[in-house]
Amino acid sequence: MLDVRFLYRTTLGRRFVAAIGIALAGFAARHAWQAERQSSALRDEVKWLRTRLADKREVIARQRQEMSRVAGAVDHLARTTSALGERAAQARRLAHMEQSRVETPGILSIAATLDGGMSIESEDAGHALEELAWLEGQATAASDSLVVLAALVKQRETEALHSVPTLWPVHGLVTSPFGARTSPYGEGREMHPGIDISARYGLPVTAPGNGQVIFAGRDAGYGGLVIIDHGGELDTLYGHLSALYVREGEPVHRGQALGAVGATGRATGAHLHYEVRVNGTPVDPRRYLVN
Repeated sequence: MLDVRFLYRTTLGRRFVAAIGIALAGFAARHAWQAERQSSALRDEVKWLRTRLADKREVIARQRQEMSRVAGAVDHLARTTSALGERAAQARRLAHMEQSRVETPGILSIAATLDGGMSIESEDAGHALEELAWLEGQATAASDSLVVLAALVKQRETEALHSVPTLWPVHGLVTSPFGARTSPYGEGREMHPGIDISARYGLPVTAPGNGQVIFAGRDAGYGGLVIIDHGGELDTLYGHLSALYVREGEPVHRGQALGAVGATGRATGAHLHYEVRVNGTPVDPRRYLVN
């Protein structure tokens, strides 16, 4: 009876051990299967990450090429802007203009940074931004020069327009026009280099345009004489004046009184002898006068 019990206990123990072994084997197999599954997932993720990394490297390479082209374009623009600044400075010197006191910012140093979006600004981009900041200052200075130059040109155009002798120096009847005529002194035909304007004795004679007096005095034939230089080799003469109101070297303005109508010199009566000369050659004053 004792042997039967011992045999039964031994068989039961072996079964228990076998069951535990089977359970352990199943646990080990399941653990191995899960580990293999995780390893496979990790391999797939690594493969995906490597593909993304390759794509990113390709994008970065393209961006570097693009930035290189942008940097080349910015350098070219910088040279062009620098040349423009030199031309503006030269124009200022020629126009006797004061140099702009606006300070042009120098090239700023911009380091590569990592912003909140985790995007890195490359050295090429930083250099391009530095040059663009410098270019902005150069363009502002050049724009200032061009604005001032445009205003100066407009002002000088207005001054040049006002210098043209278009006003009548005195109002009256033209008794002797420009060109060939019979001499009032019985000397036959002669060339009359101006026009004679009949006017009351002592009536003011005014400048028909801006200019500078280059002669104011007496002449044997013209009597009291004033000559004005209007620039561009254009002069006007006023003869037979009874009084002179300007002096040699004095600037005169359009409409300013130069003297008074008279009958000095070779004159047969009170009138103004008015001439316009271009490069020293008399021309018909009527081509300039506005009715």
